[in-house]
Amino acid sequence: MLGLTNMGTAGENLAFLDIPEGSSWVANREVTAALERHFLPSYLAKARWFPGNSETRIKPKIIARLPFTADSTTFVIIETNHHARYLLPLRVDWSVDAAPEPDKSIVARLHQGEREGLLCDVAADPAFIRRILEHLRREASIAGSGWRLDFKPTSKLGSQPPNTPSRIRAIQGEQSNSTALVDQDYVVKLYRQIEPGQNPEVEMGHFLTEAANFTHTPALLGHLEAAHASASYALGIVHAFVPNRGDAWTWSADRLSIYLDSIAKGSEERDKAITARRDYLQWVRRLGCRVAEMHRSLASRDDIGAFKPEAIDEGDLDFWIGDVMERAARIFKRLEESPLDVNDRPLMERLFRVKPRLYDYAANLIRPSLGRCKIRHHGDLHLGQVLVANEDAVIIDFEGEPSRPLADRRRKAPAARDVAGVLRSLDYAAMASRQQRQKLEKFNTPTSRALFAWRQQSTDGFLSAYQDVIGASVLWPDRADDTKAMLNFFLLEKALYEVEYELSYRPAWISVPLQGVLRVLEEGGVA
Repeated sequence: MLGLTNMGTAGENLAFLDIPEGSSWVANREVTAALERHFLPSYLAKARWFPGNSETRIKPKIIARLPFTADSTTFVIIETNHHARYLLPLRVDWSVDAAPEPDKSIVARLHQGEREGLLCDVAADPAFIRRILEHLRREASIAGSGWRLDFKPTSKLGSQPPNTPSRIRAIQGEQSNSTALVDQDYVVKLYRQIEPGQNPEVEMGHFLTEAANFTHTPALLGHLEAAHASASYALGIVHAFVPNRGDAWTWSADRLSIYLDSIAKGSEERDKAITARRDYLQWVRRLGCRVAEMHRSLASRDDIGAFKPEAIDEGDLDFWIGDVMERAARIFKRLEESPLDVNDRPLMERLFRVKPRLYDYAANLIRPSLGRCKIRHHGDLHLGQVLVANEDAVIIDFEGEPSRPLADRRRKAPAARDVAGVLRSLDYAAMASRQQRQKLEKFNTPTSRALFAWRQQSTDGFLSAYQDVIGASVLWPDRADDTKAMLNFFLLEKALYEVEYELSYRPAWISVPLQGVLRVLEEGGVA
């Protein structure tokens, strides 16, 4: 079959993508078929950002090729058998050896006449990143194949240095996108799964940067989108780089570890433990202030429809309750089909006992919210979405929950939904530390007391600071009982989300969110 050749010596079986003389990999029908049938499934199965690892089940179809540069870099859009669409920036390099050390960026080895080359994913390639920034500065627009690539800068781009970037490095831990740091100036993120419609990260970034001037999130410098027929797709986004000490999840784990280790060593490390706890609680209160300031900013423009605060109606209540119950139903089904480890079964059994009462309990929690205020919000706020910068907190990643469709991620909700996300994350950080120390047999009664005191003080400090800044506002209930009910509903929602996540990716951690679910239910006398 044209398009696929096996070459190699004894013990080798190297598959090459065979490109006919005088033809291009972009336009040749047989080459496209070989890519779809053989090379792309193999590549996607190993990609961190692609949600699947079974090569035989991946059935990609190339639906668009958008020329990007004269050096044959092309944005390829594929559609999978699940109708999801993904972006691959691909480039041919004929100047290298076609049998290098294994490289995760290689999509296919090429063969054309006497020459051999590589077809590579260049999402982290410095030349590709530089070209994106150049096009953004020029506000470029590139048309081809019925599509158009548009580079859209914001007013903040001009404040960034115009010099040629020197150091570009990929963020290796990225899961669902591909992100590169450019010197100490830019963060360039390429979206991998793309959907038609308004991307919430782009939309929220524009609003917070241009309309609200909220300074505790990285300034949006611009974005890249593709237009086809009447639809548009966000392909990438560029933010200003914020010097930082890392994300708050990692930093929290480090602070807590220092504190607990100092507690374990006794009186000689007492001052170190006190300092670690004091500094962390000060930072957590700062985080509470910044989240409240973000919510006030997001509710500050009645003249912009997508951000205008609105009253919660019956449709909102039905949506939130239905969403919680659908997730709970999926969890119960999975638990029935694959029971948990023996140590986690008591938690599972307690959860099953409340199943008949879960709907009424959830509905009663959220019902008092009718008529209160809903706003645009972060939607997936946790410690991993916060940077620790100069003893302050900088909020990032406004995409919303990646598993939800764009319309749901743009849906307005009470500010309490973000608050519950942070409270669950603070709880998770403490419980993750407990899990780790139990495995290392470093968990005893004094450690347990110190850990639970840390968790309580952290959550109390965050919530207290948030309420101080949000003040008497339509964004926050004025009665303590209503506040507790609204928070508990969204704590339940978030904990159920975590249960489903751990069932899929880390079953050994399932006890942490299960305890979070049961704690909310216990407060209501259900569990």
